[in-house]
Amino acid sequence: MEGARISRLTPALARAQGAWIAAMEPWRGLGYRAAALGRYLARKAQARCVWAVRAAAKGPPLGIAVVDDGVLLGGFIALLAVRPESSGQGLGRALVEHVAAKTSAARRWLYVSCDGNNAAALRFYRKLGFSRVGRLPDLVREGRTEILLRKPATTPSPKMALKPGTKIPTAAARVGYHQGGS
Repeated sequence: MEGARISRLTPALARAQGAWIAAMEPWRGLGYRAAALGRYLARKAQARCVWAVRAAAKGPPLGIAVVDDGVLLGGFIALLAVRPESSGQGLGRALVEHVAAKTSAARRWLYVSCDGNNAAALRFYRKLGFSRVGRLPDLVREGRTEILLRKPATTPSPKMALKPGTKIPTAAARVGYHQGGS
């Protein structure tokens, strides 16, 4: 959407978004309740972790992203939702690009996870440059598998990048360190 504005939400406004998010998939199918989701969003907004996209500066939020910092050397998109009536207008992409730009100032990676059965979300994130790095069975609900994805928040600095042919230390290999997608 051209002219979309992205800004942080106040705790009160963030809390009010819980109802429409809890009413849509995958949150509805996972059993999320509007009141509990609203309280979570308000806490995250208090910590300055909630971003919203709007058509106008004072307009209602059309999409929302919750981003936690300092997760596995990066930022983590804990929640990304766009109102169903606003979907397909590039709002989710705008939120992810905004978050990636903010994350790149201090972090190497941007992570997200989504339900392994959510083919549309997996396609969306792959189009934005995310690669699968792992499976997280039973993370959100027993019997459900989350897929962990990441993308470089920015081009790695020379200090951060390994040179081709660099050996990974044996101790790091034992704890599951790897480079590249899975």
